[in-house]
Amino acid sequence: MMRYPIMESGLDRYFRRLLKVNEPWKVVNVKLSEDTERTDIYLSTGGATRMPCPECGKMCPVYDSVEREWRHLDLCDSHSFIHADVPRVKCEEHGVKRCSVPWARPYVGHTYRFEEVALAKLRVTSISAVAREMDIGYDVLHGMIKRFVDEKLAQMDLSGLRRICVDETSAKRGHRYITVVTDADTGRIVYITEGKGAEGMVRFAEWMRKHNGDPDNVQLVSCDFSKSFLSGISANLPNADIVYDRFHLCKMANDALDKVRSKNQFNGMRHKWIRFKLLKNGKDLTENDKAVIFDIKQDNREIGKAYEMKESLIQLYDYPDRASAHEHLKRWVDWVMGSTIFKMKNVARTVRRHMDKILNWFDHRMSNGFLEGLNGMIQTTKRVGRGFPNTLNFIYMVYFKHGRLTI
Repeated sequence: MMRYPIMESGLDRYFRRLLKVNEPWKVVNVKLSEDTERTDIYLSTGGATRMPCPECGKMCPVYDSVEREWRHLDLCDSHSFIHADVPRVKCEEHGVKRCSVPWARPYVGHTYRFEEVALAKLRVTSISAVAREMDIGYDVLHGMIKRFVDEKLAQMDLSGLRRICVDETSAKRGHRYITVVTDADTGRIVYITEGKGAEGMVRFAEWMRKHNGDPDNVQLVSCDFSKSFLSGISANLPNADIVYDRFHLCKMANDALDKVRSKNQFNGMRHKWIRFKLLKNGKDLTENDKAVIFDIKQDNREIGKAYEMKESLIQLYDYPDRASAHEHLKRWVDWVMGSTIFKMKNVARTVRRHMDKILNWFDHRMSNGFLEGLNGMIQTTKRVGRGFPNTLNFIYMVYFKHGRLTI
């Protein structure tokens, strides 16, 4: 017959083990409200006359005490609260200081366990859902996220950072952006800041220095064609070689093609329905897609030629080395500049101006592909949260959800 362990008797022992508190703290009373929706647990030091100073740990005489209350995890579906008169000690070195308690952070109105459970829930659902489930305010949850992220970021070591990817993503309406920097080798977020462009690179260089990094050690940066990014990188990461991202080059060509499509007509009708077939990678077209595009090219020569220019530019990345890709790119620029398609000529001017940095891809094989996927997840986080009026709260949420910070 299986023998079960005998539970320790005594209310004090039971709740001390449940709350994981040790001497001199003791549970002196537990009260359940008449409607059973609230449980109040009262702790006391038992009149201890000496307690450790929170600054130096030295045992000092108790000066007075302050009554405090903390929200704890629910007990049997009732909200539970811990009450205690927290002693203040008079330290010869540090003066009068409030003692720390083993179940909660200083000056925080909830326990460690309550915060751990809330953070675990926030990882998998929205902040509004957690607020409803745990009956807690949004500001309290944002405070938990901020403390957790700050603690983890303080431990970040950027001494080995050599290759980075940089991109901006929308934070809210009105052209408000955040700049995201990731480690190109690990895919981990290393920095987020409000705004975009050169100022973001200034702040990133300062961030590196605070976390054992050296901006002079950054060797490669993958980014888009933004002039402000270029000036910021040149000024603050002086030894970095820039690789213009292939994703943004393809997007630039697709955007130009889409503008050509939108201003033309096909069989007397605006042909929005063909948009996604035109923008699809040529390698991914089905036989039906190819037939539709062939008909479009026959009916509208300008769209057909713009489509061929777009596909030819994307084929750049099929070449095996930089030299052959360089020849292809020069011929492509000459071909497009000799055409009458204004939107595609703008792309050709950009390509000609930044040809060396585009071709750097063949030396380093870097792109922002992972970061573009991350930006999609960041936008999903924004939509799930139904927007973040406070951009700083949005930045902390991105770190928390996508920064690979372990709870």
